[in-house]
Amino acid sequence: MTRRDSSATMRPGSWDSGNRWEFRMDPSQAVRDEIADLSRGDLEAVLSYYADDVYFEDTSVPTPCRTKSEMRDFMKVFFDAFPDLRIEIRNVFSSSPSPSGGGQGGGYVTAEYDLLGTMRGEFLGHPPTGRGFRIKAVSIYEHNGTLFTKETVYYDSASLFSQIGVMREP
Repeated sequence: MTRRDSSATMRPGSWDSGNRWEFRMDPSQAVRDEIADLSRGDLEAVLSYYADDVYFEDTSVPTPCRTKSEMRDFMKVFFDAFPDLRIEIRNVFSSSPSPSGGGQGGGYVTAEYDLLGTMRGEFLGHPPTGRGFRIKAVSIYEHNGTLFTKETVYYDSASLFSQIGVMREP
């Protein structure tokens, strides 16, 4: 598979028979790099790790994103509300599908992390509170050996809303 986003930084790979650069990722390092880009607030760099037809699911919302464009719009809501949004990684685990699974260089990466930020902009109709949050989260990434094709994010949204002051503690 060829890299579709030519503005991204060069990653390991080689020239394929069609004289195109074919990228190969170290999945765990790609997750660490993607998280570093997110923590720097570089949304376009974050998106460069994903396929155009990525399936991105935040389990706290009813509708997943099915394209990179939808993912951009979804993530922009968080970047606008929490301009200091950042992630502190706890663990990153990588695995590949079994040889009998027919995978061609794909696999999975799981990242356990703390998500932190301060509500400085409007968030889902709530005015800025200036309050910070720190929540534990897990993301499971699926990749094709070149790009992430799916990500599912799990976290306690009630804890997020409580900490930023838009929902009372239960």
